[in-house]
Amino acid sequence: MSQLSLGTLGWIQVTAFLLTGLLVIGGAIAIRRTLGDAPGGTWAPRLLGMFGASFLFAGVFRADPGAGFPAGTSENRVTTLSAHGTVHMLSGTVGYLALCGAFLVPARHFAARGQRGWAVTCRLVPVGVLAGFAGSSITVLAFTIGAGLGLLWLTAVSVRLLTAAPTTQR
Repeated sequence: MSQLSLGTLGWIQVTAFLLTGLLVIGGAIAIRRTLGDAPGGTWAPRLLGMFGASFLFAGVFRADPGAGFPAGTSENRVTTLSAHGTVHMLSGTVGYLALCGAFLVPARHFAARGQRGWAVTCRLVPVGVLAGFAGSSITVLAFTIGAGLGLLWLTAVSVRLLTAAPTTQR
C-alpha cells in the first residue's frame, strides 16, 4: 500500500494517508467524548490518536521504491532504507502496534458491559493484525490482510462505541 504513494499518481495515496490520519484522530476525539470516564475512555483515544498520527507521518514521509513500485523498479527486496523510508516504516510499525493496544482497551469496556463477543474479538483481532505483519516477510498479501483487518475492526469498534455508549462530555 505504501509504495502506491510513489510515482506520478502517488499524490492519491498520500492524500488517502493524510485523510485517514485526520479521520482516525477525529474518531479518537469522538470516542474520548463518548466514553468519558468509563473503562477505556482515556487510553483507547490516546492509542487511536497515535495510530492516526502514524498515517500523517506515512503521508509526509514516503516509502522507498521497491517490489516493482513505481513501474520500472526492481522486484528485488530493498536492503537499505532512506531516512524517509525509515520514518515511514517506523511510523507504520508504531501506529499498528498502537492500534493493537487500542483494541485491547475497549475489550475491558465491552467485558464490563457483558458484551463478551465484542470483548473476545477485541482481544483476538490484534493477533491477526500482528500475524499479517509477520507474514509480510513472505508475501505482501499477508500485510494487506493484516492491515485491512485492523482498519475494518477499527470501523466496527468505533461504530459500536459511538452508537451504543451514553454521551458524556468532558
